Amino acid sequence: MMGIVFDLKRFAVHDGGGLRSTLFLKGCPLHCPWCQNPEGMERSPALWYGPGDCLGCGACVAACPNQALRLEQRIHIDASKCRLCGICEEVCPGAALKRIGEQMTAKEAAEALLRDRVFFGEAGGVTLSGGEALSQWRFGAEVLRLCKEAGVNTAIETCLFAPREALEAMLPVTDQFIIDIKILDLELHRKYLGAGNELILENYEFLVANQAKVLVRTPLIPGYTAAEENIRGIARYILSVDPDASYELLNFNPLCRSKYAAMERDYPVGGKAFTAKEMDRFYEILEQEGILHIIKE
Repeated sequence: MMGIVFDLKRFAVHDGGGLRSTLFLKGCPLHCPWCQNPEGMERSPALWYGPGDCLGCGACVAACPNQALRLEQRIHIDASKCRLCGICEEVCPGAALKRIGEQMTAKEAAEALLRDRVFFGEAGGVTLSGGEALSQWRFGAEVLRLCKEAGVNTAIETCLFAPREALEAMLPVTDQFIIDIKILDLELHRKYLGAGNELILENYEFLVANQAKVLVRTPLIPGYTAAEENIRGIARYILSVDPDASYELLNFNPLCRSKYAAMERDYPVGGKAFTAKEMDRFYEILEQEGILHIIKE
């Protein structure tokens, strides 16, 4: 079983309980304007350029056999010409160019994750993220099966926009589902994320009905999700499904703007992270709605 992976983060502390190793799978069916990992949205591998590491020497331009690169204050990549041959990576003295997305077998991925198992302890483990963890669910299920056979706790971070068979495959091998419910209003969800949320909500209800351990998250994005009406609506909905639900609000992280700049794309979200006082107001909303298990960063 093969999959396409674009990162492996070791000693992660926000991707489930304890210390974890998190594997990031390429591809996502949604198109969140605020995505923190835009390099993982497309399924296929791509060439990544880091302007901060570039020396402006032009060695990569001269070496590219397909004329896919040009230097004009920074390197510009013509993705239609790039064949991912790796020559530019080899000649770049600043390591400013690298391939994003590598094929791995499920066994190779599990072995990479399990190298850190000595640090997991009783609370830690491995997590699949993305992109979207369920975009390659057959691969992901095999990776987690191998990790569980090794006695390691498993989790996935997912938007739940996936076929039911994906969840059925994941249930036996996943100890915790960390899911996003970003926008409750159907039309706003379709407008901003490119698809409705009916499948997401149906899958959440399926997980709860099957007694899966679920943590619901909402990223607080200025101008999109961070509205009182949205947060109240989500809180009421998840309580109607699971009165004992755990709910976490993720503060806005503007650091991903540098990724969009590197990709020569505009980042549509303005503003900065919410203050402690502003976060307390959001938590107060959850308390008013009766959320018993509020997870705070």
